[in-house]
Amino acid sequence: MIFRQLLDNEVDEQYANQIITEIEASLKKETDVSKILANIYQKIVLKLGQTKTLEVGGGKTKYIFFIGPTGVGKTTTIAKLAYSLIEHKKVKVALLAADTYRIAAVDQLRTYADIMNIPLFVIYSETELEEQREELEKFDIILVDTAGRSHRSKEQRDDIERLIRTVPVQAREIYLVLSATTKYRDLVKITEAYSEISEYRLIFTKLDETSTIGNIFNIKMLTGAPLSYATNGQNVPDDISRMDPQNIARQLLGGGN
Repeated sequence: MIFRQLLDNEVDEQYANQIITEIEASLKKETDVSKILANIYQKIVLKLGQTKTLEVGGGKTKYIFFIGPTGVGKTTTIAKLAYSLIEHKKVKVALLAADTYRIAAVDQLRTYADIMNIPLFVIYSETELEEQREELEKFDIILVDTAGRSHRSKEQRDDIERLIRTVPVQAREIYLVLSATTKYRDLVKITEAYSEISEYRLIFTKLDETSTIGNIFNIKMLTGAPLSYATNGQNVPDDISRMDPQNIARQLLGGGN
């Protein structure tokens, strides 16, 4: 019954089997279903691990890179996080658009920057990022939109990797933004494309557009990357929250939100 519930929530069969196998060894034949459920719930929570969100402070400028396929809502997610940083963390934020393949994405980011009254910088290469560093260092947080790159294009992925490498490891965070509505098979290909960028965290968008969240668990298991934020709508600055492993575990086991 529990195995079927996990599969119905689109947890990949190998991970569902793994959970069941790990639990079975510690159970007695007379163990009731509620105890089994509790054990599996705890197992899922442990596998999901601790959520890691954007870290503020330290006194030095931090660059936050958002990577991932087109159409998943990166730019809107950036706007939501920018508003939260400005309103709740009281830090100086700037936006940086490295999306020169799609002018519309730059225009969208510029609109958000104007609304929030924060600066937007536009760059066309990693050398331009280096040239702008002195100006950018006046801010606490730089949110970098790399939208518009196709994960199928190695050249475009290499552009992103070079851009990220211009910033020292200690001064950057990377977030891979994925849609919860994307098929697991396609998510696997996307994560393979970004496999050389190993230190990213996971943001899932469009949770309001799907009834199953197994892919969150699947990609966490596949990549080992920490979970971070989830979005469930287009409203800025609302519709974004820190992912809650306990809530995810409840939903995977049919417990609702």
